[in-house]
Parts: sequence; C-alpha cells; structure tokens
Amino acid sequence: IETLENEKNEIQSRMMGYENLKKETFLSTFNSVNNHFKAIFTELTDGYGELILENPENPFLGGLTVEGNQKNKEKQKLAGMSGGEKTLMALSLVFAVQRHMPAPFYALDEVDAALDGFNVERIAKMISGQSDHTQFIVISQRSQMNDMAARVVGVTQNRGRTMVSGMTNSK
Repeated sequence: IETLENEKNEIQSRMMGYENLKKETFLSTFNSVNNHFKAIFTELTDGYGELILENPENPFLGGLTVEGNQKNKEKQKLAGMSGGEKTLMALSLVFAVQRHMPAPFYALDEVDAALDGFNVERIAKMISGQSDHTQFIVISQRSQMNDMAARVVGVTQNRGRTMVSGMTNSK
C-alpha cells in the first residue's frame, strides 16, 4: 500500500508539473502575441487595442476578448465594430501571431475589401515590411495594395478565355 501511495503521489506531482508548464507556456505565448498585437494595432489605427483573458488565473477555463479603439473613437468590443474596423483588428491579430511564430507564407484573399484607401495603404506597408521574413500571396483589386507588391499577376476573363499577365514592381 505504501508503494502504491508513493507512486500515486509521484504521478500526481508529475501531472501538476505538466499543468504548470502548460499554463506557463500558454501565458508566455499569449503575452508575446498580445504585445505584438498592441504595437501592430497602434501602427495600423493610431489607436489602442489589446487581447484580454477572461480568466487570467486559469486561462483554460475562460475565453479571450479583443478590445480596441481607433484614434478619436470610443473603446469597443469586436461585436460593435464596423467591417473595416473588424478587418484591422483581425489583421492585427494575424500579424501579431506571425511576428511571434512566422509561417513560410500567408495567403490573404481580398482582406482589403472593407477598407478605405488610406487603410489599404497601411495594410500594404505592413505586408511589405513583414515580407522580408515570409512570403505573402495577396488577392486584391485595390491599386494601393498592388502598387506596394513586389510582383503582380493579373487574371482576367474575356469571352470565356482566361488571360494571365505578370509584372514586377520596383518598390
């Protein structure tokens, strides 16, 4: 019985150690992504945004809230934002994760559709700056985005035929 009790205590101790390591690793990653998110959101909007854990003491028992306010606007949660504001918030999160742990490439399909020209330029500059470390494939119909691209491939359809043309920009 004593041997079983010792083994049980050892197993419980190891399990607690793994749980603590899991929590520490999660919080370290969360804090890194949140710091990147704050910086990127400020760069894109001249405002302030952050990721907030609903239960910081035990993050696995709660969710995550994204809050932010753009320059000269009230602080609001994601649900109350316009389409363009949601786009900037979501892209800030994507870029924050990318800065924490870059992937080899990203494919973005018309992420600029809900944005005005000024914010398309900001996103294009962000992508251009991040492209030193990773490749971005961006589908866009906006000239502000295409003007910042290193390479542009145009696809059109005329009378049932698909035409592909390409060019390299000299940023």
